[in-house]
Amino acid sequence: MSQPPGTRKTSKNGGNSIFAPLSVLVVDDMPGIRRMLRQMLVLLGFGGLVGEANDGVEAWEILQSIPYDVIICDINMPRMNGLELLRLLRSSPRYETTPFLMITGEVSEEIVAVAAESEVDSYLLKPFQTSSLENRLSEIIKKKLHPSGGEAIFLQAQKLKLTGQVEEALHLLEKLTKPPYKKQAKTFNLMGECLQILGDYLQAAEYYAQALEINPKYLKTYQNLSAVLESQGRLEEARHYLEQAQTFSPLNTERLYHLGQLCLQSGNKEQAQTYLHQCLKSGHNFSNSQRQEAAETYLQAGLSAEAEKLFTQSLQEDPKNIHLYNRLGIALRQQQKHREALECYDKALRVDPRNEKIYYNIGILYFDLGEKQKSLDAFRKALQLRPNFPEARNFVKENFPNQTLS
Repeated sequence: MSQPPGTRKTSKNGGNSIFAPLSVLVVDDMPGIRRMLRQMLVLLGFGGLVGEANDGVEAWEILQSIPYDVIICDINMPRMNGLELLRLLRSSPRYETTPFLMITGEVSEEIVAVAAESEVDSYLLKPFQTSSLENRLSEIIKKKLHPSGGEAIFLQAQKLKLTGQVEEALHLLEKLTKPPYKKQAKTFNLMGECLQILGDYLQAAEYYAQALEINPKYLKTYQNLSAVLESQGRLEEARHYLEQAQTFSPLNTERLYHLGQLCLQSGNKEQAQTYLHQCLKSGHNFSNSQRQEAAETYLQAGLSAEAEKLFTQSLQEDPKNIHLYNRLGIALRQQQKHREALECYDKALRVDPRNEKIYYNIGILYFDLGEKQKSLDAFRKALQLRPNFPEARNFVKENFPNQTLS
């Protein structure tokens, strides 16, 4: 980031511009693009902070402390791309309605679908002129700051839901289902979300169904219906709605990951592998908090190589976590990477030389290698540290029936 967290610019168009009081965060991994956008924004009269971020990760960190009014963001960036940042923002009460302009070098049907699903306000194709940028920003800012009658009611209901005033939100939304307002999928979807919060899943599902009747491609409703069904243990039906959404918007990697989880829960390991592999292949980046859980999911699905990468990344952030060494060793062992697994366990023992689970796994590893004496020594060490270790005792009893454990 060249000028963290932002620099204040004086409006060159005077105080009449709708841009004058607003701050903007520009997110792009190319310094030249960021510099060009800053110059354009100053020319257009933005008088607030004009901040910069190299990618979505840096942008999200900045936004935790500085509440920018508008975000202009590239799609393709390392670590966290623009679509991932947008989904993160829309799940945050603070930024759920923040104007977000996506800039991209290409506009395909898939990109348009996933951007719309994440509730992007508009997008702009590179290269563009200052006038094009002005038109897009003016359009989305006016819509957010000066919404029409129906849109104002919807935004108010949205805020009420976010602040826990769900019944008040429902009362407002009821107005939008009657003349003179045109029925919209987003209205019925939001009503369904409110009822879901209140625990009325049956009525929520009915409103979701009405939303899809109005707009069969309103993807947020497919997600919501799937969540209702999953909460009721109806995993195959939940998966069906997620797969429908994925058909319309195939670039949503978070949904691919969740589909993999659903398949695992329902016992369909082969299909789970397909979705989970596709998730990483499509470039999904897990957050620090999600990565360890994801690694366990991949290990459970039998995708040991993918699990290895995720566990390794987690260990880089938490190098003293014995559990991570333990699980990484298992992932390596499943790939027949015996030497690497031994090195992993050796590092773990340097952190905690009295960890019985590590010795247990070393015993398993040596047994797989056919080194029976080293295997037995490791199991004895594990049982010395924890005499009541049923898994270790059972393994020795089954595989070393003539050996004493003392």
